[in-house]
Amino acid sequence: MKHYDDIAAEDYYEMGYAWAETKNFAKAKECLSRAIELNPHFIYAYVTLSKVLSAMGDYAEAARILKKASKIDPEFHRLEYLQARYFYKDGNFPAALRAIERAISSSPQKLYLKSKKIILHAIDCEREKNKG
Repeated sequence: MKHYDDIAAEDYYEMGYAWAETKNFAKAKECLSRAIELNPHFIYAYVTLSKVLSAMGDYAEAARILKKASKIDPEFHRLEYLQARYFYKDGNFPAALRAIERAISSSPQKLYLKSKKIILHAIDCEREKNKG
C-alpha cells in the first residue's frame, strides 16, 4: 500500500463518519467501504461501518464486517463483543453465543459475562417458544 492510500483512506473514513453523524447512512456506507478498500487494516473503519449497517437494520452484515476485522486484529476482543451484539439483534442467538464466548476467552470482562447470560436467556426463551 502506498502512503497516499493511507491518507485517502483516512479522508474517506472522516467523510463516512460525518455522513453517519448526519444520518445519511447510504453515503456513510459508501465512504467507509472505500476507506476499507484503500486500507484493509483500518480497523476503526470496520467498526464504524458496522455501526452504520446496524443503524440501517442490517445486523447480519454488521456482524460479518466485524468478523472480517477480527481476523485482521484477533487481539481486539471488543470486535467479538460487537459481533455478539449484532448477531443478537439479528435473532441469531447461537452465533451471538459463539462470539461472546470468544470475547470472554480473550478478556472475561463483566460486560461480556452479563451479555452471555442475556444471550443464554434468549436461547432458553426461544426453545420454550418452539416447544409450544
